[in-house]
Amino acid sequence: MTTLPGKMRTREHVLADLGINYVERQVLLFGCSVQRIYSDYGYDLIMSSFNANGEIEAGIVFFQVKATDNLQLLGDGKTVSWVVSRRDLLLWVSEAFPVILVVYDGRRDRAFWLHVQAYFADHPSADLFLAGQTISVHLPVTNRLNRRSVQRIVQRKNATQARLQGRDLLDV
Repeated sequence: MTTLPGKMRTREHVLADLGINYVERQVLLFGCSVQRIYSDYGYDLIMSSFNANGEIEAGIVFFQVKATDNLQLLGDGKTVSWVVSRRDLLLWVSEAFPVILVVYDGRRDRAFWLHVQAYFADHPSADLFLAGQTISVHLPVTNRLNRRSVQRIVQRKNATQARLQGRDLLDV
């Protein structure tokens, strides 16, 4: 009797878990909370933040995490190029709260982030309705995901919340 090989854990599975773990760690080190989404329909994690008194703040941040052992930089050496599906992008840009794309570099245990809505607001020539099935986005290597960048992401979320409530953060 021939035995078929069992299901295997591949490097891609390991990378995916390491990428999620990396983001979770940075978020937790900053003092926010994070929840995994197990039915992935475009998001992997949801982050909540807290004020100086430890009280939860309104609003959330969505994270989509991608991972690779072969991080591709553009010729300038300062930009990560990543291909994303048009379907995902259409969902992400329609969200009110920040959607953060994270690309995890498994070989160097580091990650880079991109605030998707802000990126497309700054690149209006990227017409998502005319694009093919995928679109390349560019993440600056200066956007390393760490505690400090989580703080910047929380500030963007808070600014969005203030705008949705019809006030500017400067008025608060």
